[in-house]
Amino acid sequence: MKGAVQVRNGEVIRPLSSSERWFWLIDQLSPANCVARVRVRGPIGAYRLEEAADALVAEFPLLRTTVVDGPDFAPSADPHLPVLHRIVTDPDQWRTIFDEQLAEPIDLATAPGRLIDLAWRPGACDEHHDLILVLSHVLLDGRSLVSLLWRILAYTAGSPIRTATRPPIPAPDDLIPPAHTRLLRCLRTNITGQLTAMARRATNLPGTPPPLPIRRTRSVIRTIEGEALTALGTRCHQHDVTINAAMSAALAHALGELAPRRSGVAGIGVPVDVRSRLDPPPADDEPGMFTAVVPTFVPYGPTHSLWDVARAAKTQLAQRLARNNDLTALAAIRYGCPRSLESGRRAIELIDRRAPWNVTLSNLGKLTPPTAVKPLDVTALTVAGTNSCASALTVAVATLGTTMSITFCYVDTMLARTTIESLADRTIRSVTG
Repeated sequence: MKGAVQVRNGEVIRPLSSSERWFWLIDQLSPANCVARVRVRGPIGAYRLEEAADALVAEFPLLRTTVVDGPDFAPSADPHLPVLHRIVTDPDQWRTIFDEQLAEPIDLATAPGRLIDLAWRPGACDEHHDLILVLSHVLLDGRSLVSLLWRILAYTAGSPIRTATRPPIPAPDDLIPPAHTRLLRCLRTNITGQLTAMARRATNLPGTPPPLPIRRTRSVIRTIEGEALTALGTRCHQHDVTINAAMSAALAHALGELAPRRSGVAGIGVPVDVRSRLDPPPADDEPGMFTAVVPTFVPYGPTHSLWDVARAAKTQLAQRLARNNDLTALAAIRYGCPRSLESGRRAIELIDRRAPWNVTLSNLGKLTPPTAVKPLDVTALTVAGTNSCASALTVAVATLGTTMSITFCYVDTMLARTTIESLADRTIRSVTG
């Protein structure tokens, strides 16, 4: 039922929605984590991070839930976001810990995730902190993750803490307008997508992924900075394409280099934020699963120029969004999501083997650090997500100031790290050359 959410003293008590349950089932087999890291130059006052984490949990009811048998959301007896502190001896040590957090499970029976503070040379003039926020994909998407990280930074820097909790909102699935949730429409959209993928013979990332219980995600990180990023924006404007479309074209070209066919189409899933089309639309900073993945089939080969392919990718995505395929795909989960892990294990493993694409490009766009009483010197942002069911490569993009960070999240042992590094380098060269 639309809007069905029980509230007791401002807490959420309800079954997981279909999309939440789907990620919960996957998370039981292989960690489904969202990870973001920022670097803050200068000191952070004692216990400020703990106070900020407590304020965050107090503000958002979703962060005060645990997942119990059902699976259901229930109020936590000890609502908190653990804060872990560590002094590092290498300013790049965050990279190792970042990868570890992609593989480390989150126990949703106790907390929604964790915040890690890596302090470099505390007390020295060049002190900095790499803050890594890890939250479960069962609860929220990448945009929500960064929004919460910004809130932690603002509270840490002295912004006023809200004294009242927000009211709980219904599950994202329950906010989809009814016109997009009808069974026949969902079936038509799903079947059409499957047939399109089969007809296009989409190229995937090659290799055989390990079984889900032992699957681990690792990252290769690249950046486009300063004049190179400005030049990329200028070229995209000249060719009337988005940076996301240019990245799709470049990624398709790089995938084509690994394919047996010189020409073809690459299957690339594009997560799309659906907040503005939900009813009612949630607040921009409300955490939750407010994205749907739209499949695109991007051509590659020696006869295709980057900008022609980027225009085709932009047009294809726009057409699918005009048909509201993203909302229908999100709604369709309710008709096929298993009810329990026992019934879902085989379905998840089958989808994992036969999915028509296994590459995702997630671009959070240009992000702005929060305003705060005390100015914040935030100099870097990196985002990532784990590869679980039907995913072998997730390319997570975020732009902060004059730097675009591109994280190539890949399945360990499926392909050699050097292969992923070469793929990353080819992708970057395509858009900056």
